[in-house]
Amino acid sequence: MTVQIGLPGVTEERLQEVEAELGFELPKELRNRYKHENKFSVGEWEFHPIKDEQYIKRTWDDLVRVNTTDTDDYPSGFLRIASDGTGDELGYQLPDTDTIVLWDHEEQELFPIAPTLKMFINKEQSAEQAELFLETVLETGAVYGLSKFEQSGWAYCPSNQDETDVLLFFSTEAAAKALQTKEWTNYHLIRLDLDLFINGWLPNMIDDDLYCGLDWGPELVGLELDPEDVLADLEG
Repeated sequence: MTVQIGLPGVTEERLQEVEAELGFELPKELRNRYKHENKFSVGEWEFHPIKDEQYIKRTWDDLVRVNTTDTDDYPSGFLRIASDGTGDELGYQLPDTDTIVLWDHEEQELFPIAPTLKMFINKEQSAEQAELFLETVLETGAVYGLSKFEQSGWAYCPSNQDETDVLLFFSTEAAAKALQTKEWTNYHLIRLDLDLFINGWLPNMIDDDLYCGLDWGPELVGLELDPEDVLADLEG
């Protein structure tokens, strides 16, 4: 799983103590996450914990300590919430308490990477799903999908990025069948040979400016991948 739970969540009282030490309120989404769990990771990102005396060895490098040391090395107002171990940091550029930003230690610059913490987590999960998709289809030689008719009517979603569509593909029969609900209940399960997917479908999608959605779940949330990138990954 991309999101890994570490320690039990912290109390409202403890969060208020942390906010008093920092001198400002924590972003709402982050507060709710800490109430649910402490010392957690999302993909390669380790989130700075709230110090907990019961787990002091695991929480000593806590949110307050991180954000009250070496402050001159970062932009003013940058709340550091997670690190990937390379020197890059994830956080909020206050007073904006919604947008997740990345501190690139090499460029010495902040870059917005997600509108909210929830969307950042979804994005990380989707990246993991896409990677697993590629590994699975290369091993099995098959790609699955749902289609209204045997030869046309492939299941798709409107893109959230551009004025185009996202065609949905799956690495297993089970993943495809999980979406045979609601408007797709009567859609056919289609198996594509990987060679056809690589040599036919992806090139045509490139020409038509369509996106790939790989192993999306029933919530229909995931990365909208350029088929040219998917093709390069499969051929590489």
